[in-house]
Amino acid sequence: MAAAATAKRASLDSEDPEAVARFFHGLADPNRVRILQFLADGPKTAGEIVGHLGRHQPSVSSHLTCLRFCGFLEARREGRSVVYELIDQRVRRLLELGERYLEQNAERIMACRVIAPDLNSR
Repeated sequence: MAAAATAKRASLDSEDPEAVARFFHGLADPNRVRILQFLADGPKTAGEIVGHLGRHQPSVSSHLTCLRFCGFLEARREGRSVVYELIDQRVRRLLELGERYLEQNAERIMACRVIAPDLNSR
């Protein structure tokens, strides 16, 4: 089974628009971005992340699971705590690049009605 999963991953094209879109979809939630920004300074426990976000633990756990499955984070148990850490520092650089881009384009991004969040679902 592991060999089949490895073969499937190897056959994915990193330039495939669907794969690229899925990559960015993992970053498409403000809470997931906040988690990644918080972890850019180094590993944090689940409790620290929950405290930083000020959200309920189940909601944060759901976002952490998404980020782990997408390959942005890894988790390890240290005693009674679970510690989360960025797997690849390129994620940190990607966030920094996005922030620099927004220095000149934030108004246009925030005005875009195509990618605007559904305000009725909040």
